[in-house]
Amino acid sequence: MENQGHAGRRWFRPASSLLRGPPAYRALSPWRPGLALLATIAIVALSFGGAALLTGLGGDSGLVELPKPGRGGALDAATGTLQVFAVWQVLVVVLTVLSSTFFRGRVCDVLALRTATGGWRAYAGAVLALVGLQIVLAVVQQGLLKHDVMTDLRPFVNLIRGPEWALTAMVVGIGAPLSEELLFRGFLLSALAHTALGFWGAAVVATLLWTGLHAGYSLVGIIEVFIIGMFFSWLLWRTGSLRVAIFCHALYNSAIVLALRFVDLPGQG
Repeated sequence: MENQGHAGRRWFRPASSLLRGPPAYRALSPWRPGLALLATIAIVALSFGGAALLTGLGGDSGLVELPKPGRGGALDAATGTLQVFAVWQVLVVVLTVLSSTFFRGRVCDVLALRTATGGWRAYAGAVLALVGLQIVLAVVQQGLLKHDVMTDLRPFVNLIRGPEWALTAMVVGIGAPLSEELLFRGFLLSALAHTALGFWGAAVVATLLWTGLHAGYSLVGIIEVFIIGMFFSWLLWRTGSLRVAIFCHALYNSAIVLALRFVDLPGQG
């Protein structure tokens, strides 16, 4: 029994390490807050405009050939949108990294891409905390709110199970975590944290803007996205490294992709 107790403590040790000691995050951005906010908006807009030009949005002038409207129906249109998002994500990453070098900034400092305090235990604890949070959210949604947790995900089933599933997995599982975390919780948050908002005020603003990218979700889905975003901010605050948030974001999104590809959803036609 004593050995089992020690084994149990070793199991929870990585998660408890996230709760010990002072927070490790340091905001090292040389950007002024207002300018960083404008730069964030500009990066989103310029990346979308660049993606539109590079893909031609389904026309013949782009560098990436997209399905034309009416040729393959809704699935072709969704695939075209997916390809636009893939290019958008690449441009966001490039522009964010370049912007972090302005005003003599260092990429690793501005974007908090430092080694996580706690090493591997930080990642292990973050994963355990993420699983716990998801269990709580699922119980609240299904038990108290009577909300179908897959409501906002069903539109993606055809893409994930279709011929473009590999691109979908890359966009959702890799592109989204990298582009969104680097821009919002890396670049923007570090600049806003220097203001009277402090870290948590900056985290709320950055997460609200990030949540706006998911505006097509249901109200419950939007709330869940915001909570998950604040959780990623907490990981950044505790570990001092955006790498942990990117890792958990990628794990979270990839788990959704795998579930939608291999598990039949209730009510799926």
